[in-house]
Amino acid sequence: MSLTKLDKFLRLEDSNSMKNRDIVPIPLARRRWNMLSYLSYWSIICLCMSTWTGAAALYDLGLNGPQALGVVIVGNALITALTIGNSLYGSEYHIGYSVFQRILWGTNAAWIGVLLRSILSVVWFAAQAWVGGLCVNVMLGTLSSRYLNMKNTFPESVGFRPDELVGFVIFLLVQMPLLFVKPEYFDFMLILSSVVTFVASFALALWVCLMVGNKGDLMNAPIALSRTDHAWAWIYGINTWYSGLIAGIANQSDYARFNKRPSHSHWGTILGVNIAGLFVPLLALFCSSSFAKKYGQTVVTPADICMQIMKDNYSPGVRAACFFLGLCFVISQIALSAVANAIPGGMDLTTLMPKYINTRRGAIIVFLLAWPAQPWSYYSSGAAFLNVMSSFSVFLTPIVAMSMCEYYVVRRRMVKLADCYIRGSQSLYWYNRGINFKAIICFILGSAPGIPGLIKAADDTVNMSQGILYFYKGGFVFQYLITFALYWIANLIYPSEVDGRDEADYFNTFTEEERRRWNIAGADDKEEVELDASSYEGTGKRYH
Repeated sequence: MSLTKLDKFLRLEDSNSMKNRDIVPIPLARRRWNMLSYLSYWSIICLCMSTWTGAAALYDLGLNGPQALGVVIVGNALITALTIGNSLYGSEYHIGYSVFQRILWGTNAAWIGVLLRSILSVVWFAAQAWVGGLCVNVMLGTLSSRYLNMKNTFPESVGFRPDELVGFVIFLLVQMPLLFVKPEYFDFMLILSSVVTFVASFALALWVCLMVGNKGDLMNAPIALSRTDHAWAWIYGINTWYSGLIAGIANQSDYARFNKRPSHSHWGTILGVNIAGLFVPLLALFCSSSFAKKYGQTVVTPADICMQIMKDNYSPGVRAACFFLGLCFVISQIALSAVANAIPGGMDLTTLMPKYINTRRGAIIVFLLAWPAQPWSYYSSGAAFLNVMSSFSVFLTPIVAMSMCEYYVVRRRMVKLADCYIRGSQSLYWYNRGINFKAIICFILGSAPGIPGLIKAADDTVNMSQGILYFYKGGFVFQYLITFALYWIANLIYPSEVDGRDEADYFNTFTEEERRRWNIAGADDKEEVELDASSYEGTGKRYH
């Protein structure tokens, strides 16, 4: 096959180097998510097993149950504020995270922010798929005691057992068909998975507490930390909790653009994060405390709990209960890994190569990278899990800070949508040869101070000052404020050109109410065809 034929075969219909159907502003016909959709979206993120494990891992910081729950409450309030604030451009202009990176970094440098979140999507997809594989093993373990007690024939250096490999592969095979579903049709799946996960989480926690007979010692354990260490344990706990959900913060605009009304995404987020986001951590803290009293382990997934219970008691009743729990958690992990990781990762890759990659193809690429990501290493200990949760916030927090400063302070919530798809000096977001050097410099200055602490957290033998480590532990505050301030100052010194909004709704994305509010005319058929047919390569065509 010649290169020309291969290019023709791979190239997407109605696409070029700047756009395809998946990254243009969402047309009205595809805006079908309501408040229940967003409530379910955040419920499945907050009800998932990584949230359970993240809450249980707070015990490893020296906190007891009530204090760990306090960390979760404060963290959820922070997450709610940042999620809504960082997604308003998606709610109002119906563009996703990756397209907004063109506004922030410039049309030629947007790949920086897009690539960073793509890596996050791959890592978290792999992590959620691995946990999904453990849930598959729970179901298989109920069918065969030989499978439940399978010997580990792999060398210790491999890092996983044969049964874990089997469960991981089966989960990925079951997961794959869901990657072909369009994002706007996930709302029903999210509602279903949220309900079954809620029931399963409550049932498991109640079962373990009744089985042990009490809530264990960790729940009300005395605090053995000094006042300083105690304060920093709180700060680091909030940081890790925020970091564990930073994918949702970054992803929100990708789904906020599907809203019927902006208020739907706002209220759905508030209720989902602060109600569902409190339910599972509370259950996890009680369950982990009880489980630790009997088995001596704190940071375990619900799948590990079920497997341990079956090894102690392989009665028909226990097997039936564990099969039901395993099935519920598999449904949860399938929905979560697709909606929160694979699909957003696919949207990012779409922006990197819009001629050849749409959301579906991008999601499949994320899927294929699950194995190289080595997710089995993430759950080796509580410390390892906390480090994985914290690592990406070092780089994504500065991007969130700059994005919010760009949208609210610099742009004053005004975006020229047509210019997001023009590569050339005709675009408002061309800056200096397509690069916003202010964003690059501020990103480096905002993220660099957190890197030494990240290295120290990963390798405790590294010598480093306590101040640097404290900065890392409080990075969610320090990095955000520093980067926001630096970017604001940079724009005061070297202001960006701000030129209002498009004159017409070229993408047919706004309702009549939205057009009236912003004084935007409706585009007639001729204008829409003209815009779609343009090359967006800087031909001099401006839609102002």
